[in-house]
This record gives sequence, C-alpha cells and structure tokens, in this order.
Amino acid sequence: MAALAYNLGKREINHYFSVRSAKVLALVAVLLLAACHLASRRYRGNDSCEYLLSSGRFLGEKVWQPHSCMMHKYKISEAKNCLVDKHIAFIGDSRIRQLFYSFVKIINPQFKEEGNKHGNIPFEDKIASVKVDFLWHPEVNGSMKQCIKVWTEDSVAKPHVIVAGAATWSIKIHNGSKEALSQYKMNITSIAPLLEKLAKTSDVYWVLQDPVYEDLLSENRKMITNEKIDAYNEAAVSILNSSTRNSKSNVKMFSVSKLIAQETIMESLDGLHLPESSRETTKVLNREQTDEWKGWMQLVILIYHISGASTFLPVYMHIRVLVAAYLFQTGYGHFSYFWIKGDFGIHRVCQVLFRLNFLVVVLCIVMDRPYQFYYFVPLVTVWFMVIYVTLALWPQIIQKKANGNCFWHFGLLLKLAFLLLCICFLAYSQGAFEKIFSLWPLSKCFELKGNVYEWWFRWRLDRYVVFHGMLFAFIYLALQKRQVLSEGKGEPLFSNKISNFLLFISVVSFLTYSIWASSCKNKAECNELHPSVSVVQILAFILIRNIPGYARSVYSSFFAWFGKISLELFICQYHIWLAADTRGVLVLIPGNPMLNIIVSTFIFVCVAHEISQITNDLAQIIIPKDNSSLLKRLACIAAFFCGLLILSSIQEKSRH
Repeated sequence: MAALAYNLGKREINHYFSVRSAKVLALVAVLLLAACHLASRRYRGNDSCEYLLSSGRFLGEKVWQPHSCMMHKYKISEAKNCLVDKHIAFIGDSRIRQLFYSFVKIINPQFKEEGNKHGNIPFEDKIASVKVDFLWHPEVNGSMKQCIKVWTEDSVAKPHVIVAGAATWSIKIHNGSKEALSQYKMNITSIAPLLEKLAKTSDVYWVLQDPVYEDLLSENRKMITNEKIDAYNEAAVSILNSSTRNSKSNVKMFSVSKLIAQETIMESLDGLHLPESSRETTKVLNREQTDEWKGWMQLVILIYHISGASTFLPVYMHIRVLVAAYLFQTGYGHFSYFWIKGDFGIHRVCQVLFRLNFLVVVLCIVMDRPYQFYYFVPLVTVWFMVIYVTLALWPQIIQKKANGNCFWHFGLLLKLAFLLLCICFLAYSQGAFEKIFSLWPLSKCFELKGNVYEWWFRWRLDRYVVFHGMLFAFIYLALQKRQVLSEGKGEPLFSNKISNFLLFISVVSFLTYSIWASSCKNKAECNELHPSVSVVQILAFILIRNIPGYARSVYSSFFAWFGKISLELFICQYHIWLAADTRGVLVLIPGNPMLNIIVSTFIFVCVAHEISQITNDLAQIIIPKDNSSLLKRLACIAAFFCGLLILSSIQEKSRH
C-alpha cells in the first residue's frame, strides 16, 4: 500500500511539475531578476554597486565580496588608464595613510612606505598624469577644515577624489573623554557643508573608523576602545547624512575597511592598524610557501626511504639538508609567533605538543615502540620547548616591547647568544648530555636500545639549524618593522641592485654546496661539517625563492596540500607504506610491484590525511582554552603517563 501511494503521488507531482515546467520557472525568475536589477540601476543612478563601499563579506585571502556584485582586480595598466589626468587626495590619520599606500601600490608596486610618518606624502606618475597626495590631519579640527575649505574656492583646482577620516587621535590625545566626543561632533558639523559642496563636483568619501584589537594596544592607546570608536562612527554618520536638505547626502560613507577589520584586526601587529595580510603583500616565507616547501621536501624524503637511496652519499647529504630545513622552519615559525604575539600561555604550548605527539604516543603504546623510534618528532618537540623557554623566561622580550625601545633588541640577542653557548657546550660534552637525558623519566623517552647515544647523535647532527632559524626570523622581522623590505605583490624584496647581488650569491652558494656534498668522501666527514654548512643551502634556497616578487607571490597548491599533512606522512610511513621498521616495503599485492606501490600509496596518503583531521579536531576538544580545566586535564594525563612509565620500569626489572 505504501509503495502504491508513493507511485500515485509521484505520478501526481510529475503531472503538474515536469523538467519543462522547471525550465520555464527558471526563465521567468531570470527575467524578473533582470528587470529588478535594471529598475534598481535606473532608480539608484549610474553607481553600479554602491554595496562596494558599504556591505559585503570578507572571504579571506585578501578577497572582499560586496553584496550583488564582484570586485575587479585592476592591473597596473588598467589603473593608470582609469586614473589618467586625475588628482586623488587622502586626508586624515595613520589609518588613512594605510589606504593611501595600498592605493598608490596599485599604480606603482615599487613605491616604498618611507618618509615622515606625521607629514604630507606626495606621489605623482608623470607618464599617466596621475597625482595622489596624503595630507596629514589626524584630527577633525580647524586645520582639517581649513585644508578642505581651500578646495571649495573657485580659483583652486579641486581633487577629483577625496578620501577623509579621523577619530583615534582625538580619543588618544583627550584620553577618551566625553568632552572630546562633543568637540568632534561640533567640528565635523562645521566641516560637513564644505564636504557636501565638494561632493557636487568631486567624489568625496568619509572613512568610518575600523575596530581595534584591545588586547594588543600599547599602554598609550588603551583608551581607544571599540565602544568609543562606535560612538565616533555614529556621530560621523548622523551628521554627514543630515548635512543636506536633499533626501540623500552626496558624501559617501566608506565602511568596507571597518567590516574587513572585524575579521582581520586580531592579526594586527599593534591592534590599531590593519594587518599586512589584508593588504596586497606577499611576505617572506608566507604560510602557503612554507606548506609547499614542506610538501615537496616530505615527498622527496618518502621517495628516498622507499627507494633505499641512503647508500648514495650525495643523495644522503641532500636529504640531511631537507631534514635541517624542516628544523629551520620550526625555529623560524615558532620564534616569529612568540616574538610577535607574546602568547606564552600554557594553552598554546599544549596545542603544539599535542599536535606533534598525539599520533606518536598512540603508536608507541599500540605498536610497542620506543618514543625515540620516531626520532624526528622528539627532535622537533625538544626544539620547540627550547624556543619557548628561551623567549618565555625572564625577561620576556616581545616585538611590541622592543619597538618601544631598541635596547630590548640587544637583550634578545644576548638571549640567543646564551642559547648558542648552551648548544655548543652540550654538543662537545657528550657526558653532560647523556647524564641529563639518562635521568628518569627522560631516559624512558630518549633511550634507544638501552642508551641515549642515538638521541645525542641525532640532536648533534642538526644542533645549530633551529638557532639559525630563530636568528633569521629576528633579522627579518626587525628589517620588516623598519620598512627596509619591499613585500608588495610582484615587487623585488630589495632594490634591484641589492636583489640581483643577493640572487647571484645565493645561486653560487647553492651550487657550491651541491658540489661539496657530491665530493664528500664518507658519512663521518660529511656529518661533522653538516651542522655548520647546511644553513648555506637553506638560506640560498630561501633567498632565491623570496627575493623575486613573482617567485614569492606564487606557490604550488599540490605540494602545499601534502605540506599540511607532512607530519602524519612522516610518521605513518613506518607502519603503512614501509615494513619491518622501515627496512622493507609493505606488500599488499604480491607479484606486481608497480600496482602494489600505487595502491599502498593511495591508502597511505588517505590515512595520513584522516589522522591529521582527527588530531586537529581532538586538539580542540582535549585542550580547553580555560586554564583551570586545562591544568586539571594535564594533571590527569601526567598521572596516566607516570603510571605507564612506572609499570614499564617494573617490567624491565622483572626481565633482568
């Protein structure tokens, strides 16, 4: 009966609504929507998308999606053709200056952010007859009014486009007082008629203030709260929208940057200005590039393992450089995070340690393998803790503190020098190293076959590379903060002469290292020199990959995908792809090696990806953000593993 009712109902629906009916309905919908858009265009005027300034959503990756239309990304030639014989004026504070620089770099990507920050900044492209000015007026006051008033006079040439806005300085200078807000309302009321007059012949935009990230604000900016910024924005909107008797003001409200900032301000360096990630920049060793780097390196290492190429010394030495490059990225990435964010909370540490060790710990328990068997994970874990302790110990020196006083840069260099001294001491004092890591319970983690020699050898082989990564990150971030580097999309990192010189040195260094690695006589000799010279190959690759703007701006999504699961690929190869503790190859299809490797590789990669997702999901559940809950869980985990270690020790004694 149920089947009969279903068939009757199905026939009834098909009778009234067929595929043809659906197509007719779609055509009607298209015609209606086209008519609505046409009517809307006619009603609203020539502005094809006023939502471009007011509403939309930030999709990430520097993409802003307005409602009802798409943004066109202008090429340099298109921008110049569009702006020929135009004069654009930006007037306001440092936030308006950010917009000015972003705008100018569309016309000239090589234009550098330099000069007096608290002064006017001119730009002119004589070939295209484009003139763009930034006028420093950080407060809505008499000075800004006078500047705007001059443009309203008939004898003075008016800018074709005016972008203005200010508020944060008024909040800062007057300590967020109510009197300052009242004065701001009076001043913007007196300026509003002038802007409205200019808007009859020019395009005038008033930029609403972006929110701030209050936790990152320096002490002299703590009074700039989002509550006060909202109050200033409300005042600007209400006054400028009511400054004309007409139904609609000619002054356009520019609120896009405010909406973008709501999504990106947490990545800001100072909590006040938009982060570089929301502007057209491509940073050195950006996330996409490091993922790509890790991806192709991991694939090379996997091929090296499955092909048994360790007997060829030149191949072995280049693989050693790839492992060192992973550790270099560890030093660079985690140092950059702690230096910029100053986030030394236990939550961050636990998340990283969980991400690194979850799979390995499970395999150690299930497969009955020592922790040191998966040597790379202990290596990265220890170096992460070294980076954390170095920066977290007193005095805690972070970028925000160092920017206020250059003395702190010297203090951080002293910390790094002390770290290097400790590394040298442990590297050349095997006895001291073994005493430290032979203590219980460390010995349970770092012993292999009853001693810690293997751990000492592995650690010593790449002992300087994490330090080199930290030092590179420090120098890079210091140069970036002083605006020595040009990280605009498509532009070289330095001036043309310096860029060409460094590229030449890098290529020569790269080739020199390759020749040396190929001429090495034996592993002992190569391993002895490797800690000191591997950084040459790594730095050469980084400079070749990042100095040219076009090379820094692109990456392989294929390799980046593998880079995101590189840790799981490295660990899973021991049990899914290889066999007999990496001394053999897993055979699923006997008698057909090619088909076997294809099938096992497919399974191997799928499992690694799934484990990566599971680990990330578990990290969110097991590592709570609340410190008290986190400490309780850590205590339970510590008690569990202490119990396992005690049982393991008892079992070993009973065997002997």
